[in-house]
Amino acid sequence: MFRGRQRGGGNLGVLLLGAQMMNMGLENIPPVTLALVAGQVAIFLNLLPQYFPSAHNVCMSSYLVWHRGDWRRLLLAVFYHADDMHLYFNMASLLWKGRSLERRFGSPYFFWLVSVFTALTSMGYVAINLLLEEKLHDHSYATQCAVGFSGVIFALKVVTTHYTPPGLHYALGFIPVPSRYIYWVELGLIQLVTPNASFTGHLAGILVGLLYIKGPLKPIMDTILRPASSRRFTQGGQRSGRRYGFFSSGTTGDGDYTAAQGGNGYYPNSGAGLYPDLDELRQRRAARYQ
Repeated sequence: MFRGRQRGGGNLGVLLLGAQMMNMGLENIPPVTLALVAGQVAIFLNLLPQYFPSAHNVCMSSYLVWHRGDWRRLLLAVFYHADDMHLYFNMASLLWKGRSLERRFGSPYFFWLVSVFTALTSMGYVAINLLLEEKLHDHSYATQCAVGFSGVIFALKVVTTHYTPPGLHYALGFIPVPSRYIYWVELGLIQLVTPNASFTGHLAGILVGLLYIKGPLKPIMDTILRPASSRRFTQGGQRSGRRYGFFSSGTTGDGDYTAAQGGNGYYPNSGAGLYPDLDELRQRRAARYQ
């Protein structure tokens, strides 16, 4: 999520995203993930103006949602982006996380997962800002207006990391961090790299992800729709990460992964993608200096 930014005129991020999708292969992107990416690109390019308002009419703040009662912003703001690179970073990350989780859980459950995460992350963002406004007596928290999918991305990252074998991940490409702490470290580092990013939006996403893997959210959701993996794993199959292709945060493997020298993580061979196995911060640096 980004606060108070205006969309720029360039579409370099859209071109980079298209190149990454072509390199990955559209046939290798599961349907829900592909639909989410394509839909957000269409909104950004204003291809459906009759159905979607302009970005400045949908940004989400606790003042507009809670005090003014504009509840539609809880949903709409998530699918808008401040500029083309904001779109690229979020969608590039979604491609890896979505492909991993959708293959693991099945498309119906992944759609259910994203839907719940979207609603809860937006409500969490509003609630956290309301709490900070009250406790710190700072009205600026109420007026912070954010757009973007990154809160949901952080929630998905928590879940993806949960299903990753324990080991080291590398924030910024060189800071070794135990996998269980990687999203907390990135929460702080992204704020340093991009001060305009919404800290409370990203925090809300992490809390929703933790509510799923450690709290009551998953059992509640599973009473409505069970993930495909629940049925698959009860049929005697091995539950190894290598068989099901979950090696590192945000990526999925198809048997084309090799262990990284000097580390516990896994990195794809050179042909696996445009920016393979890069977390959000490494993607940001790679795109900036290409």
